[in-house]
Amino acid sequence: MALDHSEVLDAAVYENNIVVTIDGRATPGLLHAAITSTNCFSADSYALTFAMGDEPLSDIAIWSALTSGCVEVMTGSAPGPALTSLITGMIDTAHIDAIRGTVAIEGRDLSASLVDSYQQGDFVNQTASEVVATIANRHGLGAVVTPTSGFIGRYYGDGYTRLSTGQFSRLRSDWDLVVELARENQFDVFVEGTRLFFQPSLPIPATLTAITPDMVQGMRFNRSLAVIPSGAARVQSWNSQNMACYDSNANGAAAPSNGSLNQPFLFSASNFTSAQVAQSAARYTAEINRLQTTLLIEMPWNLQIAPRGGILLSETGSVLDGAYLVDCVERYYSTTVGSRQTVRAVSAAGTYGA
Repeated sequence: MALDHSEVLDAAVYENNIVVTIDGRATPGLLHAAITSTNCFSADSYALTFAMGDEPLSDIAIWSALTSGCVEVMTGSAPGPALTSLITGMIDTAHIDAIRGTVAIEGRDLSASLVDSYQQGDFVNQTASEVVATIANRHGLGAVVTPTSGFIGRYYGDGYTRLSTGQFSRLRSDWDLVVELARENQFDVFVEGTRLFFQPSLPIPATLTAITPDMVQGMRFNRSLAVIPSGAARVQSWNSQNMACYDSNANGAAAPSNGSLNQPFLFSASNFTSAQVAQSAARYTAEINRLQTTLLIEMPWNLQIAPRGGILLSETGSVLDGAYLVDCVERYYSTTVGSRQTVRAVSAAGTYGA
């Protein structure tokens, strides 16, 4: 049975000021929306469902002829310039239901072009920030990059570069490369709108949103008892220039390997220096420790809570009170049940540099 499209336009576009544009044109008939924003070195994503029908709705002929489109989802407390953009990205798939009279589109933010790109190239005598800026410009994105020091593409002057000496280097996407550089520098890398950001990770954000149990609809803590507070990562690397194998110890310091260390979490890398091995061990240890305690919150939309932001939790009456870093926010909207969001956060006590 086809949907009754009466008043769908007003409800979807103007109620709660949810506005969707495709290639810059407002698209009416929004029925459901799900927008996922993450800080996990992955693309943000969206899933939108629209009603089809006579004008001003788009009919099946228009949707069936769609070959591409740039989607932007916006919301806010007032129409016009006050609207806040939640995500901008190309359409990946479209699902047309001719019986129910609906169409659902799905896609990712503009980092998707980096994820899907496997261009070959070496970056000789360039810093990490220069490499990221080059890749961003290659994909038509503005680069908001914090400068870094030290060449990351040089391999002791014998014609090789570290960024292209792996066994599967030609199978690595542009996104894999910028993520690798971000992790090595303790940086965040993400796309907002049409800009790619490459900036230091903050152990604790400057602004924390205060949350208490009575402010939310649901709150759950997941504690991994298998990850002990004193747990550490072990990193091994063979350095061809120094002809030596380096192995980090439990404290994150690196020394020539003697095969006697036996840490529970083992990682390997190629051509790392002693200092890079120690740095990597500290970073991996921090990433593992983030898994000790995770916080899941169900609540109404709050645009102040976003990835790379923070939450200050109180009044639980337990040691779980404290600062949390937001890893993921999943926002949902429906013309029938309204809006809500799910927030996933990790304890700030287990982050790198905290």
